[in-house]
Amino acid sequence: MLAIAAFAGVLALTACAPAHPAHSSGAKPVKSRHATPSATPTPTESPLPSDVLFQITAVATAPDGSAATFIETVKAPVERTEHQSGDETTLDQQCEGWRQAFPTIQYLEATVTSTLKPGDTWSDDDGRIAIDMAGYPIWNGDQEPYQQLCATALAVIPGTAHAVSPVAGGKPDAIGGWAVFRYGFSAVGADGAAASDGVSFTRCHLQLGDAATSSIFASTWAAHPETDGGAACKFGGTS
Repeated sequence: MLAIAAFAGVLALTACAPAHPAHSSGAKPVKSRHATPSATPTPTESPLPSDVLFQITAVATAPDGSAATFIETVKAPVERTEHQSGDETTLDQQCEGWRQAFPTIQYLEATVTSTLKPGDTWSDDDGRIAIDMAGYPIWNGDQEPYQQLCATALAVIPGTAHAVSPVAGGKPDAIGGWAVFRYGFSAVGADGAAASDGVSFTRCHLQLGDAATSSIFASTWAAHPETDGGAACKFGGTS
């Protein structure tokens, strides 16, 4: 009889016990201790040389599918260029008023390259690419003047062009400093007028170097490319 009474007591307790609560949809999931691997890991960029402010890269594609990769590399300003005397002579010839433009003057140097995809060709009929550079740029190499000297140039594709430009010395974000100007590429028609169709730009990218860390303006450029609906790849510009 004692055994039977004990068994009955166990049944009664079991019947009164609350049911196990259902899983709440609002409960926080338990985090895995192992990170989920990325399907497409982001490649790590190699640092730019210590004397480089920034580098702009973009791919220009013509209506016929021909593609050219453009790279504009701009070095930190210097007090004197490697060819100072010759550069000053050319500036005097091409850029009226450059000596009076800034209280103190430093010089930017830039190199712009364009490389065609293997097997592609590029003619002026495919469209022209204008290159923006700061201040009062003088150009040499594979380029032609765009509208006037001492300003934007037109790239000869493929090729390499060089520019030297005076800018204001001192703070880069002050009036005339290198960080108030616009840099990069834009499409123009075969007649030299701004193009709203034709050549398109993709993979528009800016990499800043350690030499550019003194500029607050430049630190925001990468997040705000000027693409003009695919007809350009430009950064910077308050002047």
